[in-house]
Amino acid sequence: MAPVAVEPLVLLANPDKWLTESLESVLTQGGYRVLATPKRQQVLELARRQLPDAILLDMALDQRSSDNLALCRALRADPSVSRATPILLTTAGPALRAQQIEALRAGAWELRGDPLDLEELVLRLGAYVQGKLEVDRLGSEGLVDRVSGLYNEAGMTRRSAEIAAFTARQGLPLACAVFQPADGVLTAGSADRLADAVKRAGRISDAVCRTGPVEFAVFAPATDETGAEGLVQRITDAVARTAAVKLRAGTSTAPAGTRPSGGRSSTNLHLPAPPSPTELLDRARLALN
Repeated sequence: MAPVAVEPLVLLANPDKWLTESLESVLTQGGYRVLATPKRQQVLELARRQLPDAILLDMALDQRSSDNLALCRALRADPSVSRATPILLTTAGPALRAQQIEALRAGAWELRGDPLDLEELVLRLGAYVQGKLEVDRLGSEGLVDRVSGLYNEAGMTRRSAEIAAFTARQGLPLACAVFQPADGVLTAGSADRLADAVKRAGRISDAVCRTGPVEFAVFAPATDETGAEGLVQRITDAVARTAAVKLRAGTSTAPAGTRPSGGRSSTNLHLPAPPSPTELLDRARLALN
């Protein structure tokens, strides 16, 4: 495995000493610096202080909680943890589809179960980390709208492609929703307040983007047509309350596909390719009402 160009920092939080040592060894050989802890109460503090480039988090740290994704949600919601920082979850036993969806909703990029392929995990982590480092290199103005903190068009292109690749690989649906004010022309200040309201209404698992002064796009993984309708209702209601702006919306979805198995089959080879994020965005714009 070729080492990455720099030495990104990975926060490794796992109560299993043997697995931690194995992961730390593989990561170090791959060119990473590793900060490891087996203690749940240290994870958020370390993430805030050390600003890791990736977080590998085992769900066993939340095993005493009724919500075993609480720590993941706390990390993703914390303003000191970049939205570009990949959070990969691991769990004992197989990672069921329902668990995958809940992990996405909690802000994780992936959930991996047993048996854990360490080489594949680290290679995939490398791809995610390179994207995060590129965001850092370009600076906040490169991929993020300076005023609102939402993804701009360049950021949307990158992040939506990552989400689309993941949902296709996992056989999950993907929805896109586009929002615009229903009537009236907004001043620059009102448009920025609208952007802030849309940002607050978005879920941590979604890519919320500002694609124009008063146009917003949301890419929502693990979301089908019914879920897209609920997403639109939630955001339009929240924006009406907080910004007093009525929105019109359009949606499009890529249906759940067949999750690929270990080998290729003739059936999988003839499955139509899912629509690209650009196609989803265009369809959502056409559906605006």
